[in-house]
Amino acid sequence: MKKFLVVVVIFGMLLACKYFQGHNASSLPNAFCDSTAADNPCAIIPYDVNESFGLGYDSFLDSLHQTPFDIFSWQTFIALNWPANAAGQPIGTSITDSVNAPRVWEHYQDPAEVFGTSMPLLNLRLGETKKSGQKFLYLDSKAPHSLGAIKSVNSNDLNGFQEADGHPLIDRNLNFALYEIKMNPVETKFTLDNQLTTTQGIYNAGIKTNNSIDLPQSNEKAKNVGMIEIKASWRILLPAAGDDTSRYYCRKATIFIDSLHTRNHKPLLITNVTVGMVGMHIVRKTAKVHVNQIWTTFEHIDNTPDNTQEAQMKDRQWSFYNPDCLNCTPNAPADTIKGDNQQYLWEPNMPYARDYATGSPGQQSKRDSFGTQAMRVYPVYRYTELVNQQWQAKLKGTVWANYKLIGTQWEQSEIHPGPTAPNFLGNTTLETFMQADASCISCHRDASILYNNKKDTIKTDFSFIFPIYARVNTNARPAKK
Repeated sequence: MKKFLVVVVIFGMLLACKYFQGHNASSLPNAFCDSTAADNPCAIIPYDVNESFGLGYDSFLDSLHQTPFDIFSWQTFIALNWPANAAGQPIGTSITDSVNAPRVWEHYQDPAEVFGTSMPLLNLRLGETKKSGQKFLYLDSKAPHSLGAIKSVNSNDLNGFQEADGHPLIDRNLNFALYEIKMNPVETKFTLDNQLTTTQGIYNAGIKTNNSIDLPQSNEKAKNVGMIEIKASWRILLPAAGDDTSRYYCRKATIFIDSLHTRNHKPLLITNVTVGMVGMHIVRKTAKVHVNQIWTTFEHIDNTPDNTQEAQMKDRQWSFYNPDCLNCTPNAPADTIKGDNQQYLWEPNMPYARDYATGSPGQQSKRDSFGTQAMRVYPVYRYTELVNQQWQAKLKGTVWANYKLIGTQWEQSEIHPGPTAPNFLGNTTLETFMQADASCISCHRDASILYNNKKDTIKTDFSFIFPIYARVNTNARPAKK
């Protein structure tokens, strides 16, 4: 049996090598754009994966099938990050055009806008920053701590959805990382049209369709890209502290932290601060892979080293890793402070996370303290790295060459099941402390709302947005279409 497995693995590697030898960056069909008209990155969001599934999925030969998914991920990432006009439509012929313009995905709506919130101050800030053109950030985790009337029927069952099980990620300058969530117009319209902004509305819709809601998938004939959800991670950039803003996609931002999560128990408003994007999750539902979605995750190359050799590169300014602390425990969350009710609190002034600084074992002074010591648990798949190299070469000279695909996770279908590819997938800025068993599909498979004392379940199609943001009452009003 072992000999057979070795033969299969070698055969798979040979086929994969042949694939890349016969399909280089210039000859792969539509490699850089989902159009035969261009062989450069473009603003076209692909409708589906260029994969026939004729052979089915085989875990030993996954390089043959994984590569089209990784190309699809890159095409999607670049198209979503294309500069856009005020209507959210892509502009220009290059991703470098209109450098200061917000990107396509940044015009998508925040779930708080779609579902509504009873927090007047949050509503006010959302509106103000849209008018000013600044990015608005208010989450220091992937899920909201508290949004007034926004409560889930089974919110207590969502422990672990927040970044790092509720623990914050802290950068080299001792500031908290920040997060945002976006829903594309297709998902927003579907949510509002089907009255899915309340738990009652979700129940009414779900009982009609086998106890689940069915988010829209892509349809190329109808020119519909299907639902897209995005979770992005950001860090505050400080050039005076050595941060090189030329290496990041940057935005001027307003940061709002509610009074429940500040040291002085007063709302914290930080304006006109520069933030750089450090990570992005993209969830797509397509006609070919409509059962369990396609899960894409990107990171900035300066986040953290991929291996011990890279960790010793002194010329790299890692955002979430200190190369001078070889005996520091990696991926360990900061402890909360006694008396803070297990909450992480922002200081009123920078550095905002200074009370949670990490130091070398035995260190007596906090002078050389730093933030989270993050390290990647699983290496990026070899053939995904080859795809990264092709795209980064095309994007050379732009900030987008400093981002890389960590992986694309998918399953063929529940009707013709195959192994999840890859089995584990985690972003060091979005699943920092749970990388060992992080799996987008395995985690989101249980996204649902429980009713009638947990006797009835309505599944929310792998999306945690609905159980987190759906209103239990109707005091708050959702956004207009």
